[in-house]
Amino acid sequence: MTKSGLIEMAKLRIRKTSVDDLDSDVGQLVDVAFADLKRIGIDQSYLKYPYPDPLIVEAVLMYVKANFGSPDNQAELSEAYQTMCIKLKGGGYHRSSS
Repeated sequence: MTKSGLIEMAKLRIRKTSVDDLDSDVGQLVDVAFADLKRIGIDQSYLKYPYPDPLIVEAVLMYVKANFGSPDNQAELSEAYQTMCIKLKGGGYHRSSS
């Protein structure tokens, strides 16, 4: 999956189907999600394009959903993202995938 493909998935996750100026915000959130995963110690080999790992993709999509706009359930979405981060850290994602 390419970065643009991941951005399109993120737009679907947040139910954003139109093309407008907010698309750059979605792309920025995708970048921030990857930076956050790197910050918590996920090995760089999991954070490169194309993304083969569905758990990394899901973590990015959760981050975007939790941080785009002001969702009513933002606290729950943020907690779900944090839980996914814990699973990734405990699942060996801090070591190289090669």
